[in-house]
Amino acid sequence: MSLFIPRKINKLGLAAFLAAVAFTLYAALAPGDDTAGLIPWDKAKHFIVFYGLTFLATIALPRSRYWKIGLALLGLGIAIELLQALPVINRDCDPFDVIADVCGIGFYCGPILVNRWLERARL
Repeated sequence: MSLFIPRKINKLGLAAFLAAVAFTLYAALAPGDDTAGLIPWDKAKHFIVFYGLTFLATIALPRSRYWKIGLALLGLGIAIELLQALPVINRDCDPFDVIADVCGIGFYCGPILVNRWLERARL
């Protein structure tokens, strides 16, 4: 048995996740108006997007550990903010957006991890 066996990947889930990441990057980096839209609070948008990305990532990579998925998505959130800070992009960089991203990731992963911990504690 090789040490480099790839983990099981859900191909349809991976396609949906990559499409969502591409749309997220486009929405975050494209010039556009920051009008209120359907969700008026920017931090709520970040929360919802990263909650959804976490869900899609766990579907795409069902055997991956949640902390690895969370860390990768945190990296994506930080990268987006750093790119928004570039003068060429001309968008607002806000560190509180990363906090909203982390909250979205945590609110998806947290209850699942607590449930697993409680199940192990009962054994």
